[in-house]
Amino acid sequence: MLEAGFTDAVRQELARLPLGARSAVRSELAALLRLAGTVTVHGGASEQGRVTLSLDTTSGAVARRVFALLQQGYDLRAELVVHAPGGVRRQSTYTVRVRSGAAHVGQDLGLLDAAGHPAQALPGPLARPAATAYLRGAFLARGSLSAPGRPPHLEIAVRSAALGQALAEVVRTLLDGTVTATVGQRPRVVIKSGETIGELLTTIGATGAFLAWDDKRLRRQLRSDATRLANADSANLRRTIEAAGEQVRIVEEVVSSQGWEALDEDLRAVALARLANPAASLTEIGELLDPPLTKSVVHRRLERLRRLAGEDSPG
Repeated sequence: MLEAGFTDAVRQELARLPLGARSAVRSELAALLRLAGTVTVHGGASEQGRVTLSLDTTSGAVARRVFALLQQGYDLRAELVVHAPGGVRRQSTYTVRVRSGAAHVGQDLGLLDAAGHPAQALPGPLARPAATAYLRGAFLARGSLSAPGRPPHLEIAVRSAALGQALAEVVRTLLDGTVTATVGQRPRVVIKSGETIGELLTTIGATGAFLAWDDKRLRRQLRSDATRLANADSANLRRTIEAAGEQVRIVEEVVSSQGWEALDEDLRAVALARLANPAASLTEIGELLDPPLTKSVVHRRLERLRRLAGEDSPG
């Protein structure tokens, strides 16, 4: 289950990070506009000033980040419009829009081709700083993360399978874990490894969110491990008690039908030790004998008693 509140906290932390060098600004902005933005060409790409770039988001932090990136990278002061909740909108939405200078920004970021038409070109190999910024922009745009304490799940929604594959490749250049790009009606990049998600959060700069998320994840994992071990110990103890009770029954049956004198000395010693210590393990039975016997020897002698009782071995 993905948690909107925690995802928004991650976005707010990322939005407060320094903008960085121009190459990082361009990469982060490219991912934001590629995944969550819209390029509109009005009446033909050749008409001056007829290109509009816009991005709609429900996160005020993301809107402010896009506004700052445009100002830092291109010296542009974008429009920032706030739409209050109402009608089908249950929360405020924010629109960042660029008209003047939009064609230059779109071409520089690969959103428009040289002729001014919307381009589908995807990012090629990126140096690590640029790849980190691109991944940060992708999460800001369309990322979601499970709440601390829940099963680890991070996904970034994309608009096409090709974009999903390209983004997954960017992730693989930065992280060692398994990344899945899904196709279908909801193409997205998915990570389900807690270690890989933790590495991603720290890589893109969400260290505070990582500490909160990883602490709960580790606590959940420790509780799960403790429960599993307790259940395993309980099951092992139950099997030991059941086996010991069955062995006591067999010894009593053999003695009742054949008498102690019919038993060889080695079987008699094990039979007596088992009857005197009905809750002991085979290892403990062996340590009580003189000379001590190993667990496997005690088990073989009890199996001989079982055969004397005319019963087959279980399983």
